[in-house]
Amino acid sequence: MELTRDRIVGVLAVVAAASIWGTLGIFAKMLYAEGVSFESLVAVRASVGWVAVVLFVLATGGAKSLRVSGRDLAFLVPLGLVGIGVFYLLYFYTVQESTVGTAAILLYSSPAFVVVLARLFLKEALNVVKVLALLLTGCGIFLVAGAYDPANLEVSPPVLLAGLFSGLTYGLYSIFGRPVAGRLAPSVILSYALLFGAVLLVVAALPTLDTLSGLTPGSYALLFMLAVVHTTLAFALYTFGLGRLGAGRAAILATVEPVVAGALGTVLLGEELTLPKLAGAVLVISGAALAQVRLRKARGTAGRPR
Repeated sequence: MELTRDRIVGVLAVVAAASIWGTLGIFAKMLYAEGVSFESLVAVRASVGWVAVVLFVLATGGAKSLRVSGRDLAFLVPLGLVGIGVFYLLYFYTVQESTVGTAAILLYSSPAFVVVLARLFLKEALNVVKVLALLLTGCGIFLVAGAYDPANLEVSPPVLLAGLFSGLTYGLYSIFGRPVAGRLAPSVILSYALLFGAVLLVVAALPTLDTLSGLTPGSYALLFMLAVVHTTLAFALYTFGLGRLGAGRAAILATVEPVVAGALGTVLLGEELTLPKLAGAVLVISGAALAQVRLRKARGTAGRPR
């Protein structure tokens, strides 16, 4: 890839977006320490994020850009309920119950799930490289979870399943979003996904909404930042870089996210980083990169819903 000025800017934008996403777990842990439930956290993030994205769409494309057909809604509803709602719940639950680095690494099983789902439902070819990506991801998760020593698992089976299913639901965003990606802008897709996801998350958070009362101004600022900076700004940066690099290159560069998450978790939170876990992280990230080996510029993409 020739590093023209345009591509360098694209690289910087994608790395910046991924680095922002890499801090999600750190700020979530800070809010958990203040007593905020993970259900309330994601409900606020999706709701405020939806408002911010809609304002962005209105400012850049006007109200008419938000009009979608009933055919598109058939994909946008499950996209929001699963790719945003269920995904947010699973991922932030995993962050709460494990380490920031572990949650981020398990999330990066997503490309492996996309490979399998694309084969099953979109009839995409499963070549040798993609099979290798699946094997690397599987071996990496085995090491990260500590399955080589069942008596001393790094994470409990329920948390491991939650982390893996967060990767699955994250991958489903791409699967559900692909049919509408050629007709709708990524920001429009995200606005609808956040809307339907927010509805589910607010309902799920109703029993614990009281954990949002009486917080410090700094905690409310963190909640706002998770909704606006980590959702709207990071998405805009990633989409900007995507248009200059293509989906494959952008996805490979975005694997800096679990690196940032793991490093910050170790330095700021004192989370333990064992050699097997480090080796597993390398394998998972390598598998995620290999799953994106088609480096042609993508035509139509639903983006990333983080």
